[in-house]
Amino acid sequence: LLDDPERAILYGYMPREAFCDMWLGKLKEVIDAYRPDLIWFDSWLHELPESYLQEFAAYYYNRAAAWGREVVVTRKQNDLPLSMSLEDFEKGRAEDLTENVWLTDDTISKGSWSYTEGLRIKDADEVVDTLVDIVSKNGQLLLNISPRADGVIPENQRSVLHALGDWLQVNGEAIYHSRPWLAYGEGPTRMARGGHFVGHVQYGAGDIRYTRSKDGSALYVIALGRPANRSLKIRALSLQRGEVTGIRLLCSPMALQWQQSETGLNVTLPGEAPGEHAYVLKVIGKGLTRVQ
Repeated sequence: LLDDPERAILYGYMPREAFCDMWLGKLKEVIDAYRPDLIWFDSWLHELPESYLQEFAAYYYNRAAAWGREVVVTRKQNDLPLSMSLEDFEKGRAEDLTENVWLTDDTISKGSWSYTEGLRIKDADEVVDTLVDIVSKNGQLLLNISPRADGVIPENQRSVLHALGDWLQVNGEAIYHSRPWLAYGEGPTRMARGGHFVGHVQYGAGDIRYTRSKDGSALYVIALGRPANRSLKIRALSLQRGEVTGIRLLCSPMALQWQQSETGLNVTLPGEAPGEHAYVLKVIGKGLTRVQ
């Protein structure tokens, strides 16, 4: 195979300079023909001369400026500066709130990126909880699905996507255009580690995540589980943090009973479960949020 230059090129077997020229030429072709919002690199950019990386970055960002668009480039192994790229975690995420925005590429399955027979699919609870945890820590989710060879998305994947869409239709203001809060969350469940391939994390009652509106007018408290006694304790919202003046569930018009004290904010939930997955409390008050 590698003795035939026309076939060897498929595997990058060519003089080094020719490979680098092809790498840059392919990127320029994609940029000009398709105007991508995101260019995602799967590691090893450090093996390319820096002059090629600089020429690619300048070409892409200058083209985007001419289009009047914001675009994104990812990195994985410290192979691009964070001043012009986003950190990417494959099937993983940060374990804490970060100053820099980052990206997770994750899959709807518990195995392969592509379709395979017997592929196990995550349930909607896990996908929603993972999305919420990522956003609360200043991250974004790039969610992969696995269609069959004929392009059909299997029903078990479709049902999870519909459930995620239904949840976002009700609770999307806590996700879209949101910003991180002072802390990403609270609760008993902790990740063993951050980074790539972190594995399954099972959240439950008492696990809470926070986001805030872009203008700082509202704080969103996202509960990943329902307490058995209907009483939700939010320790981060004690009187020292600021004064709570109003709370409502995004998924229900029912009035809530709540009390703020020196130890936190206690909210009594409705008798029926507020939604099928994570539920969101929109909290209004004085001094609760910051704008950054």
